[in-house]
Amino acid sequence: MAGPLVGSSDSGWGVWGSTINGTGVAGTAGTGVGTFGESSSSYGVWGRSSTVAGVVGDTLATGSAGVWGHNRGSGPGVFGNSDGGGTGVSGSGGTGVRADGTSYGVFASSSSRAVVGYGGVGVLGFGEQNGTGVYGTGDTTDPSVQPQAGYFKGRVDVVGDLTVSNGNKSFKIDHPLDPQNRYLLHNAVESSERKNIYDGVIQLDADGTALVELPEWFEALNENFCYQLTAVGGAATTLHVAEEIYGNGFKIAGGEGGMKVCWQVTGTRKDPWAAANPFEVEQEKSQEERGRYLQPELYDAPEEQRITGPLGEAPLGEAHKLPQPPQFPLPTGFEPPPAPAMPPGFAAPGFGRQEEENRRQIDELRRQVEELRRRQ
Repeated sequence: MAGPLVGSSDSGWGVWGSTINGTGVAGTAGTGVGTFGESSSSYGVWGRSSTVAGVVGDTLATGSAGVWGHNRGSGPGVFGNSDGGGTGVSGSGGTGVRADGTSYGVFASSSSRAVVGYGGVGVLGFGEQNGTGVYGTGDTTDPSVQPQAGYFKGRVDVVGDLTVSNGNKSFKIDHPLDPQNRYLLHNAVESSERKNIYDGVIQLDADGTALVELPEWFEALNENFCYQLTAVGGAATTLHVAEEIYGNGFKIAGGEGGMKVCWQVTGTRKDPWAAANPFEVEQEKSQEERGRYLQPELYDAPEEQRITGPLGEAPLGEAHKLPQPPQFPLPTGFEPPPAPAMPPGFAAPGFGRQEEENRRQIDELRRQVEELRRRQ
């Protein structure tokens, strides 16, 4: 009875398999490892394909992994690279790509778009404790370039706090007077309170009064009201708020009959969520952020004192980028050994086959292997 196949080489290939339309190398195991590759300076396992996939991992067990990568050093457990402008790592399924880490769940670096997600949920990130679910950076050393840390097309919902540090909160449209060549930008109104602003234009009755009606939810949402009144077409020195807001409305008086009046009312939120989560205007910096700045150049401080990233880590640089692995082409003049004959009828597992077909092929392979062992 023949023992297991073992390959060893000082400079070439330990085990090499080739086939026209079947499987180059196949390994099966009960509870151990079906195929194991190890190298001190090259690749442990290397696969190449001109049409489908260089390496395919398939599993039938629920909760197991089709491909599993582990690195005991400091490099990536699984690394994907595409030279032709394709995708380095692609995932599909209930969860296309899932990553859990003590530092970053997913870290992506790109000169174009670091992360692009499609599907029901394109990108899903969890940041437990003080972690960060999704972190994107657009750092650059070229001041003329403004890279994007993230890009969203469509509706965006934010559940929780949204904080902008040293940036604009603006909307951007094609310029109405020159839509082909310019943009028009408006900035958001800022306040130390959760202010709501309401305004309108109303025409006074013959007696110089008017009742401004507000939405039915107005008083349930707001408190601490402030009023502004402006007469249109002439002065109205006696124009005033005759009755403050009550029953979701207020009364204006003191103007001339038929006069137009521009009115504005501001209120502060008092809804249950706002009451349970008071707005904190001033904050103490965390211990990690003490002695550092969001923009150190404004305080004549060195760049090393910049606060960058959700955890206050140093600015991202070359040290954070994944290294490109070396390429190992076939040695010059190397002739691979002839491929051993595989059991008849065995084919490599393909994409999208049903689990019953996969099980049948594995069972058939095991039966044929046992038959070959009995014959020897």
